[in-house]
Amino acid sequence: MIVPEVWGDMAQAEFLGKVRVGGSSAVVEDNTLEGAPGSEIEFPKWGSLGELDELTEATPMTPVAMSTSHAKAVIKEAGKAVEITDKAKLVSLGDPEAEARRQFGILAARKVDADLITQAQADETALGGGLPLKFTTAAGKTKFTWLDAMVPGIAQFGDEWEPDDFAGLFLNSAQYADALADPQFVDAAKLGNGPSAAVAGSIGRIGGVPVFLTNRVAAKTFLLMKRGALGLLYKRRPLVEDDRDILARSTVVTTTLHYAVKRLSDRGVCVGTLVAT
Repeated sequence: MIVPEVWGDMAQAEFLGKVRVGGSSAVVEDNTLEGAPGSEIEFPKWGSLGELDELTEATPMTPVAMSTSHAKAVIKEAGKAVEITDKAKLVSLGDPEAEARRQFGILAARKVDADLITQAQADETALGGGLPLKFTTAAGKTKFTWLDAMVPGIAQFGDEWEPDDFAGLFLNSAQYADALADPQFVDAAKLGNGPSAAVAGSIGRIGGVPVFLTNRVAAKTFLLMKRGALGLLYKRRPLVEDDRDILARSTVVTTTLHYAVKRLSDRGVCVGTLVAT
């Protein structure tokens, strides 16, 4: 017998265990949308006040107004349905319910990760936002190395560079060998325990920043992201439902989730591209 509540809990456990970007400190997760109406979300953002003014004795200061701007994100729905026949349950060597649950978790995680990575790189001007920081490596610099890729990426942040402020570097596995070969890279196994230990899911550090592998990032592209640069807002977390078809002697199980993703800081994301030649 399939118990939807148990399936839902297990699917969410798989979901949380397979996330790379969504499980990192680059993402701020919010559940306040659950139960609230609407298909779009508005993100108000305070404008900058600018630098302090120099004052002249006895001259009154001129007040300025606090300004705000608004950007939007659209609620998405994603899901999957699977039909498990009675015969499959009775004669299969494995457990079709467990396998479906496992795949539900992986697929949900990959979908959310893909959307977060897409949004990190997106042009949000049409929704009231802006563009992330971007650069392409110099001619001939086709491999991911500290000097050719990481240093130019760091330079995009100007004087805002502080390794502890960064959630991580996200690489495609095609660049894994390049990262391992770089003398600045420290493998996770060598970081030990305590404050210097590797972040969960990371393969190591480079320049003090955790390195993550995910093929949701395109080959020859990498993302350097600050903590809290992205937002993941749930309208409804993974929900599992089932329906019994007594004529077909099968059970249909579905999983759905409703969420929105948003780049919260344009200057919190740097998109690097390795030049082709």
